[in-house]
Amino acid sequence: MTTLRIVYIHGIRTKPPEPAYHAEWDAVLRRSGYVTDIETRMLYWADIRPGLTPGVLREAKARAKARKAPRWSHLRPQTNSPLGYAIAFALRLADPVIRRVMKNLFEDVYFYFYGKRDVEDIRDAILDRMGAMLDEFKPQIIIAHSWGSVIAYDYVANRGYGGEIEALITMGSPLGNGWVQEHLGTTAYPQAVHRWVNVFDAMDPATWPDRRISNDLPGEHGEHIIRDVEIPSVYDQDGRRDAHSWYGYLMSEPVQNELFRIATSRSLREHPRPDA
Repeated sequence: MTTLRIVYIHGIRTKPPEPAYHAEWDAVLRRSGYVTDIETRMLYWADIRPGLTPGVLREAKARAKARKAPRWSHLRPQTNSPLGYAIAFALRLADPVIRRVMKNLFEDVYFYFYGKRDVEDIRDAILDRMGAMLDEFKPQIIIAHSWGSVIAYDYVANRGYGGEIEALITMGSPLGNGWVQEHLGTTAYPQAVHRWVNVFDAMDPATWPDRRISNDLPGEHGEHIIRDVEIPSVYDQDGRRDAHSWYGYLMSEPVQNELFRIATSRSLREHPRPDA
């Protein structure tokens, strides 16, 4: 079977050192058995995140306020009703995983759109790093988790990537949030992406309030191109319920099936069966 060139983009929270974390993602794909012949790179931006000190965060929030940016408190739950509000509020109070994910997501949102490292915008620093990687590696597939999906979309939609991405796989994506879309400045489907699969756990707080993104990022004529797939339950490496776990998403059947489909399709194109 053909070798797949894959770029991983991780999400929020502090991460292990890049070599170890990259190896973890590779091990998950190889362990599944769906695809084993892979060549990968990781867009690692956790080394930029340690600069998120309380002072940097305060400055980023001040810049957002000065630009009259919408506040995250305006977000609504998926169920736009009194019951929906009550359920969302209760879950955020009761579930430590949800509280942790939401806190980190809020911080990274301000950090990404309004943060600076010396005189350079954090957003530009991350996107420049991604551009250099894509130009050098020319991947066929991008797998992006959480805020990594925002970075992937931001680059291919706003930076005008000149190559082609056979498949973009987003996992636990916050791209359904109007606040995120407004700051990205576009909701157009990226022309460089041939196929896009978006997977989500219904209890993943990073995907609230709109878990499905096909209606938010339509094609040129309003068509729904993105395939949204709900995963019933996502678990972490230790078997604990974690609706936002990169491990659980990457091990999920929809993600593995998509990778297997691409590998099989490319293999048939590159090594066609001889005529009978």
